[in-house]
Amino acid sequence: YENEGAQRAGHIPRAKSIPWAQAVKEDGTFKSADDLRDLYGGKGVLSGDPIIAYCRIGERSAHTWFVLHELLGERDVKNYDGSWTEWGNLVNVPIEKG
Repeated sequence: YENEGAQRAGHIPRAKSIPWAQAVKEDGTFKSADDLRDLYGGKGVLSGDPIIAYCRIGERSAHTWFVLHELLGERDVKNYDGSWTEWGNLVNVPIEKG
C-alpha cells in the first residue's frame, strides 16, 4: 500500500470510529439487526443525519455502507471512496487528531 498514504494524520471532523469488523460475528456473518443498531446507535450514527463512511481507501467503508444502507435501512448513506488517502492529502481541509 505504499501509494495509499496520506501527508497528514488524523481524522475527518465529527467522525465516529466504528471498525467494520465490529459488525460481524466470529464466524464472519453479520450480527443481528438489533446488535447492529446498538453498535451504531450507541455512537450516535443512527441520528437521522446524513452518513458518510470512510476508511483508508474506501474498501472497509464499503462494508459499513452495506450494513447501514442495506441491513439497517438508512437511506442517506454514502461511501467516500477517496477516504483518508484523499482527505489526508488535500490542502485546506479540516482534520482532527485524538
